[in-house]
Amino acid sequence: MLRASSLIGVLVVVSLHSLMAFGEEFWLPDQPREGVVGEVRYTRVSKGDSLLDIARAFDLGHDQIITVNPALNRWVPQEGAEVVLPSLYVLPEGERTGIVLNLAELRLYYFQPERHLVHTFPVSIGDVDWRTPLGQTRVVSKEIDPAWSPPKSIRAEHRAEGEELPAMIPGGDPDNPLGHFALKLGISGYLIHGTDVRRSFGIGMRVSHGCIRLYPEDMERLFEMIKIGTSVRIVDQPVKAAWRGDQLYLEIHQPLSEDDHNDLEAPSIPDVAAVLAKHLRANVEINIGGIEEAQRVGNGLPVVVARRYND
Repeated sequence: MLRASSLIGVLVVVSLHSLMAFGEEFWLPDQPREGVVGEVRYTRVSKGDSLLDIARAFDLGHDQIITVNPALNRWVPQEGAEVVLPSLYVLPEGERTGIVLNLAELRLYYFQPERHLVHTFPVSIGDVDWRTPLGQTRVVSKEIDPAWSPPKSIRAEHRAEGEELPAMIPGGDPDNPLGHFALKLGISGYLIHGTDVRRSFGIGMRVSHGCIRLYPEDMERLFEMIKIGTSVRIVDQPVKAAWRGDQLYLEIHQPLSEDDHNDLEAPSIPDVAAVLAKHLRANVEINIGGIEEAQRVGNGLPVVVARRYND
């Protein structure tokens, strides 16, 4: 389903059962200086839904939905409670082509400038002991139903936790953590892949051994679109800013880990100021309080921190 909204600050109330998302698609902004897509939406908890059910239905990640709905229990939210769907995004800085993975926000963007489209998907990445590497690479092969042969280090890690992994899990096996589709990257040993049912609830967390995981339905869709040779740029941009019309949006992500222990330094005010300075022009009214609040909260939801006006 194509979401090609160019509206500013639209808040839409939607039903979980009326929209089962398989990735999000947006029109690319016409102006290079503009870089905000999507909109904040809302839904309500239906009986039996967890926040993670809602996240998957609207193609949001685990941490993404938890951080903007801190008052709701992730497993048993109150029936009828309003849920914020933070599907408003500042595009990563840099060239808008191929795959761009921003580790800081646990999100993958696939740019198709020839079609004026950007597709975006939540992902899981490597945890603090198995960091997903930064850098420029490309897709070197595509594989359906890949077999998984866990390295000795991973087997030893699981053995220490009381789980014995087999030397190989065949492709198509329901317990295969690579799922049914995989893109092999030029960085040795790293893949973009789907996952099995058990691990799907972890999409949008730092829980992998370095590879990039997607929801199974998202991976199938991405796999169909991607060609061998597609560029892949892996970045770490916890602070992003861009214009949409006459409004400057700021998006800040605080470092997170599964045990809520932040081993990474949060973006500082100077870090934020350096990013904003690239986008400020004459005739701009800046909301200092909004900037400080965004830096303090760091929940990844873009906020308007400046407006352009005419003399």
